[in-house]
Amino acid sequence: MPKPDLRLATLLLLAATAACAAEGDDDDTPWTDDDNLVSDDEVASDAELDGMLSDGKADSALGYQAVAQLAHDAGIPCTGERIALATAVAKAESGFRPRITNTAGNAHGIDRGLWQINSYWHPEVSATCALSASCNARAAARISRQGRRWREWWTWKNNKHVPFMSRARAAQAAVCGG
Repeated sequence: MPKPDLRLATLLLLAATAACAAEGDDDDTPWTDDDNLVSDDEVASDAELDGMLSDGKADSALGYQAVAQLAHDAGIPCTGERIALATAVAKAESGFRPRITNTAGNAHGIDRGLWQINSYWHPEVSATCALSASCNARAAARISRQGRRWREWWTWKNNKHVPFMSRARAAQAAVCGG
């Protein structure tokens, strides 16, 4: 039986490690107290979004393009389908309702806001931030590695976002000029 070439195995391991690092799968950017601050610009943006809500009731929802714009403004780039995925996940998670909360089926914490950021799994995201559409978008952008990784979202893991992808792609095209 031939002995494995340790040099080859080491090179393969180094290549795989470099590929993962290049993909940006590490979450080395800590969320700080400053990230929880909702800026005056975000307050104004949230107020503008509130004006877009159809009737002002708690179940009012934003549209695809508004959520795609939030995702883009939060730092998710127009690369591939990142904006579309972010938009479809938000639709599946919250129905585009920025102030919705959910405890159903949760043994831990409360899901909050557009991307349903969980208070137990992400205690670094304050309630004020989670219920601000623009701050929630920033948290989702950070957690998803700027739209590269959605595995923390149940709706993504279970393909609940898929029915919304067609309209989300159209929203990405409108926001990204494609």
